[in-house]
Amino acid sequence: MRIAVIGAGGVGGMLAARLGAAGHEISLLARGSHLAAIREAGLRLVTPAETVELRPAVVSDRGEDLPEADLVIVAVKAQDLDGAADQMARAMAGGAPALPFLNGVEATDRLAARFGADRVLIGIARISAHIEAPGVVRQVTPGATYTIGTAAGRQDDEQVREIRATFHAAGITVPESADVRVDLWTKFAALSAFSGVTAGARCTAGALKTTPALEALYLRLAGEVTELGRAEGIALRDDLPRRMLDFARGLPDEMRASLAHDLDAGKALEIDWLAGAVPRLGARHGLAAPASETVAALLEPWKHGARGGGK
Repeated sequence: MRIAVIGAGGVGGMLAARLGAAGHEISLLARGSHLAAIREAGLRLVTPAETVELRPAVVSDRGEDLPEADLVIVAVKAQDLDGAADQMARAMAGGAPALPFLNGVEATDRLAARFGADRVLIGIARISAHIEAPGVVRQVTPGATYTIGTAAGRQDDEQVREIRATFHAAGITVPESADVRVDLWTKFAALSAFSGVTAGARCTAGALKTTPALEALYLRLAGEVTELGRAEGIALRDDLPRRMLDFARGLPDEMRASLAHDLDAGKALEIDWLAGAVPRLGARHGLAAPASETVAALLEPWKHGARGGGK
């Protein structure tokens, strides 16, 4: 299979390396020093168990350099998706589907508006990985899963079955799901709450567990996502906020959301697509989301990075 990967960070880099090692032809869109290192020495994925090396068939920062693909994987920050869509056009010219693995719940709809609803799937990545050095992606934990389905949440579609089989044959875990949309919104509830708390309070999971006020905030943030998801027609359970808090309590004490790490590093933030999305999307249903709105307001000065805020 000819696979184009748009974004070579933790998610995209891991998938590119695994799928390339399985014999698929990989074209890769990267940028900056990461791109230069991959051109010179290839992409290296370092996991707790092994190291996987990839020499992409094509690696560039120009979408027009990518050949037509059979599958286009999109793994960029949510705020970079519009630019990525411009770069994907040539890879998708032959009819390939787009499979986005982005935070938030809007990537599929945003790409569908550009390429058509029948060309875009839902992808949900659960992995801890990052660019450790130019040309090197480190997978921190041994477990990683990639849930894949249609925009309607189904996995019995022939195209989805083929992609899941391709991932599985490459050693990538692809969980079964009765409704992928429920999984997408469940992750959104957990991530919006955890990122909102650890970035907004500049704290760790350990502080969340030992600070009742932060646990209460986490529940409010997850509860606002749950209410929104139901208004959007997603069958979310009543106990979702509590289950997500229990999950957060099981995380290592030192863990923080990537949004919190990006804040510390002075990088642009995905806040408009996490906590900031909840009041924005809720407005069309007449829903208020005061906790999410407050978190988004606190982080607003920093969303373009340190140069756009108060440091």
